[in-house]
Amino acid sequence: MSQGSALTHLAYRSCLDALEDVLGTNGKNSVLRFANLENIIENPPDYDPDARMKHEDTTRLFAGVREILGDGGYTVVMQQGSVVMVKNVVSHSVPLQTLIDANLAPVEKLKVAYKAYLTIAGYDPEKVLEHLPESNEFVIHRPDCTECDDVLRSCGKMNGSCRRPSCSFIRGCLAEIGGCFNKEVEVSVVEEACRLIGDDECRYRISYRVL
Repeated sequence: MSQGSALTHLAYRSCLDALEDVLGTNGKNSVLRFANLENIIENPPDYDPDARMKHEDTTRLFAGVREILGDGGYTVVMQQGSVVMVKNVVSHSVPLQTLIDANLAPVEKLKVAYKAYLTIAGYDPEKVLEHLPESNEFVIHRPDCTECDDVLRSCGKMNGSCRRPSCSFIRGCLAEIGGCFNKEVEVSVVEEACRLIGDDECRYRISYRVL
């Protein structure tokens, strides 16, 4: 995935909305100023699912929220952001609405949805998505990850204090995507490897149970 393929406007705005829900408008703006994102205060992105933010604006947002709120606060905001984003996608995406109602096996729906997510994120699903039907799991590999980048660059001067799995937004998105099919299948997501703690990739194990 190239650095140009950062968050979509829809995903970024969803994170901003979640930040405002938690901290209020003044709190959100304080975080953006701290992260050198004053331009976002005056010109917030719209809810366009196709347009892309600049890579540096994406990493600055993630790092700024983490540094101001700490790991716990970051997790709360980013998981809420993922909920908002997926709800926005469902309400505006005819293909996803069609998939939810399609006459397909639940596991096939999950596979199609995760392939679509990875394609939008700039990956080739054939290379980064594994399906392990014998254990009812999908595994997603992300060898580069905007949610980790700025934190990784900062870890040296932070004396390793951020050495823990980072990717709450992505993990939340994967869980919420599975939740679109919650009448048919139950999904749980674990980030089992993360570049932030020295792994070569961020890796997510998605376990499912057909209802």
